[in-house]
Order: sequence, then structure tokens, then C-alpha cells
Amino acid sequence: MSEKIRIEIEGQEKDIELKKEGKMTILELSLKIEVAEGSFLHIGAAPSPLTEKKGAVFKVDRTPVIPATSFKGALRHQLELLFIEKVDEFAQLFNIPNDPNDKKDLLKPCIPSPRPTKAEEELINVGKYRKHCEVKVDDRQISVGDLSICPVCYFVGTTGLMGFLRLSNFYPEGEGSVIDQTNIRIDRKTGTAAHGAKVEGEQVKPGTVFKGSISIVISEPILEMQGIQFGDARKIGDVVIDKWLENWNETDKAKRVKTLIEKILIPAIQNIKVLGGQKSRGAGKVNVGIEV
Repeated sequence: MSEKIRIEIEGQEKDIELKKEGKMTILELSLKIEVAEGSFLHIGAAPSPLTEKKGAVFKVDRTPVIPATSFKGALRHQLELLFIEKVDEFAQLFNIPNDPNDKKDLLKPCIPSPRPTKAEEELINVGKYRKHCEVKVDDRQISVGDLSICPVCYFVGTTGLMGFLRLSNFYPEGEGSVIDQTNIRIDRKTGTAAHGAKVEGEQVKPGTVFKGSISIVISEPILEMQGIQFGDARKIGDVVIDKWLENWNETDKAKRVKTLIEKILIPAIQNIKVLGGQKSRGAGKVNVGIEV
């Protein structure tokens, strides 16, 4: 693969340089998250024993931060929706074979928990999701299930297997704008503030801009030994871990990388419109952009 790869981002073709991080080759996308006007951001932190605030926002060294875990959860959700909405398009793109048993099941996202809720079980029963992915490896056998690992877990990872994405925390430009937020419950009988129902909290102001990045691991030593990289179906022994990629007709490795980023990863990133909690109060509306 060349040292650069051309990716279309928000209508612009951009040559992105592949970087080395130790023995890994990565492609890094710089992201910007702006809290939308008319909203605010609240990603909660554990209550501090040093203050009375029970609704503090997540901070690092007193600076509000969007943790990588919060962004990863939002990204995973958008990847799931993308594979549900575009299952027919992706089945054609990745040459999923026609089968009476509907091999498009290979493209279904999983519920990422061995103990799904009742509501999640309903999503599995109606055919939108499948049961959680898991790789079990011991001295005698390898088990990934009949459908192998779902395409969403290919990107973000699952129990027993790393995905290809690495995310940073998102730090604000400047110091970050946090304001106090007071919540008071009203007594239904008197119509006044209920006794002891005042909660001191915080919120990040609209217009605050956070910066971070998402790195795609293009190759790493263990996979390289097998001639495998991002875009290929992985194997452990003779067991195919990513069956949804097994019959893809594209043989150019750079084009495989380009397709997965342009058709799947970038649309999922751009579809993130809400982060954090207190959504019923209008919180969490964001604009996510890829800096080119």
C-alpha cells in the first residue's frame, strides 16, 4: 500500500498520510465536535465528595472533556443503524451470497451484551439485530458462532477481539465553558419547591468546540504475518472471523480501505447528532465534522 490514501471527506478528495505508531500503521482522522446553539452538553461524572454538586460534568484536570467511551458508544449506535438501513446495498457491495436462509444475517449488528434487556430481545426477535458477538479461543477449539463477528464489532471490537478503531478523548478549544445548573423539583400539592429537592449541577455551554481524533489501524504485525489488514476478513487458524468480508470481489487492498472508510465509517461519524445525557431537557445536540 502507498504511504498516502485518497479519501473523499465532505465532498473533498484528501490525501491522508499513513502513520507509524510503533509497529502499527494507522490512518488518523481529526474530528471536531461543536455543542449546538440552543442546546448544552452534559456528560455526567461521579459526584465529588469535595463539593455539593451531584450533576457535575466529566472533567480532566478541571477541564470538561468528552470521553472516548461516550463518543465510541454514539459511533457504535450509528454504525448499527447504518447496517440495518443499508443491508441490501451492502449485501450487493460485499457480494453476500444469496441463500434461502438469508445470508444477509451476516450483516446484522449484534446486541453487545450477553444479557440483553427485554426490549433488546424484541429487536433480536424481529430480525433487526443478532445476539452478541464473542470470540472464544482455547487450546482445543475456536468459537465465533455460525455468523462470525458482526460488521459493527469489526470496527469497534468485541469480547475477546480488538476492533480496528482507536479513539481519543475530546478536549475543548481554550479552557472550555462550564456553567452552573440548578435543578429544583416542584411539590405537586403546593406548587412550590419540594423540600431538599434542589440539585446543583453543571453544563457545557452551546458553541463550545471539542477536538479529538479517530485512528484506523490499517495493519499490525500479527495480521501482517497472515497477509491481512483493515478491509480483509480475519482468520484464527482455519476459522474465518469476519464472514461478511469473505466473498468481497475487490482485490485492491487500498480500495478496500477507502470503501470501508467512505461508505461506512464517515457516514456513521456524520450521523452523530446527540451526545451525553439530559436529552429530555434538550441537551446533547452536537455537530460533528471531519477536519480536512
